[in-house]
Amino acid sequence: MNIKQIVYIFFLFNMTSFAVGREILNFYIEESENNIYQNYGELESKAGKKFYKWKIGTGSSNLNENWIFDYDIEKKYDKEENTDGWENTFSLSRKLTEKEIFGKSWYMDIGPYVKYNVSDIAGDFGEDFKENKYSLRYRVRTNSDLGLGGAYWGVDFFISSIDTNSRDGYSFEGNFTGNINLGYGFQNFFTIYNEYLDYANNRGTYLFRVENNFRWTYDLSEKFALSIDSEIDSYNYFRNTDQDKSFKFNIGPYILYSQDITDEFRIFAKVGVVGYNFEEVKTKFSSVSESGLYIKIRCGFEYIF
Repeated sequence: MNIKQIVYIFFLFNMTSFAVGREILNFYIEESENNIYQNYGELESKAGKKFYKWKIGTGSSNLNENWIFDYDIEKKYDKEENTDGWENTFSLSRKLTEKEIFGKSWYMDIGPYVKYNVSDIAGDFGEDFKENKYSLRYRVRTNSDLGLGGAYWGVDFFISSIDTNSRDGYSFEGNFTGNINLGYGFQNFFTIYNEYLDYANNRGTYLFRVENNFRWTYDLSEKFALSIDSEIDSYNYFRNTDQDKSFKFNIGPYILYSQDITDEFRIFAKVGVVGYNFEEVKTKFSSVSESGLYIKIRCGFEYIF
């Protein structure tokens, strides 16, 4: 099958059929199995900085027709800052009754969500970092006819308790997320975050964040594809915080590789070595920006069962 004919989106699968969704050469395919496990290593280099990431395990497990367990276990290392840490997420979601509104099907789930985010920083570089999140999450998903392949979108609501190494507190979120498949290999993924923060140095702070990934993919063969990705991640803070804003942008070509060893097991890689990256961070006390060559290499394996 030509991958440009595959238009299904992973997060909609999980909300409708509770089957496993696999990303292969930048496109998503539904499988009949109940579980997916992925493990990969990643190198990211920009402005002379190197970041290493090991996804020890990320995936989903359909416990039954109503419950799904998602997990993401990541070990990270910042070579320049001599910092290593963990960023892990776990969630358990219960499917709710599907609703028909305005002629569309709306899929919903609810359940606990935990994010464990800690970093050990070498003594000369500063204080260790901890920001753990314990949430109740409610999600809604639906689809529309935008684009040649359709659009899939929804909202996520979080009520969270936050545990930090300075001041504990809480947060509320209402986020809008989705994907538009424009056809001819073009896709756009986005999330618009709206968060109320009251923990650490944020005392009743509003965070408006936009995350967007626009990409074009061309399949070179059954195992290889060419992709041009552009990513934007913008933070804007308002009221009662020492943070102001940050902006990240990168763009570049990637070579994608995927090889099925068996029907259940495959290996994959994504290599980009000539991209461009720009970052700017502003606080009440400083402003720093940097740009330059962007390199990102990822390789690993995936198993479904």
